[in-house]
Amino acid sequence: MKEYTKKIREYIETVSENMLIEANALHNKEFPEIPESTYYKILERLCKDQRLIHLTNGLYYKPKESAFGQIPISDKEIAAHYIHNGHGIIIGYHLYNDKGITTQISKNIEVLSNVIGSQKKTAGNVKIKRANIKFTSKNIPIIETLEILQNYNKIQDINKKGLLSYMAGFADKYSDNAAIEVLQNMKYKKSTISFVKSFLDYLNVPNSLGKYLSKLSNYAIPNMEKLYEIN
Repeated sequence: MKEYTKKIREYIETVSENMLIEANALHNKEFPEIPESTYYKILERLCKDQRLIHLTNGLYYKPKESAFGQIPISDKEIAAHYIHNGHGIIIGYHLYNDKGITTQISKNIEVLSNVIGSQKKTAGNVKIKRANIKFTSKNIPIIETLEILQNYNKIQDINKKGLLSYMAGFADKYSDNAAIEVLQNMKYKKSTISFVKSFLDYLNVPNSLGKYLSKLSNYAIPNMEKLYEIN
């Protein structure tokens, strides 16, 4: 037990302050020889000694020390853990605000990530959802656009001119191959796909999104002509 404790403590000393530690992943990678029950007892003891902070189920971090005491991990630092090195993207109101679609902002940060073990996780004010896809410069705009249009009717104080401006930029660099990749790996409502297609068709951008839709269905989406009348 003492030998195991020493080994884990020495490892923790090498970890950056306020960097998230996923207990299960760390155990599998660095300490597979330590019995799981023993491993978690050591983590619990390190928390009591304030060498670690238990954030939520399975998540810990090494606290940052200052002259005034410990500085808690921030939501931005938590989000960064799940999006670093292209492993995820920010969605929700932080995305809508960044793209000029609303001036509203939320205290919650929503993240799509491919490094989360479970389907969903909440840490602090950060809500993380699993995305089974490798994020690339080509498919990120597709995912962001699908997220925006899927939540079109829920976005408070939506700036429709801002949305049209965003969609013009999206259409200009649209990649049909990237869209197909996203739709093969992620689930979006057919009405959302239809909404994207309607924009692309209106802006004369060739696309193959129709194969994901039913010709017999009328999807509840805004009329493009009326939407563009605001200009």
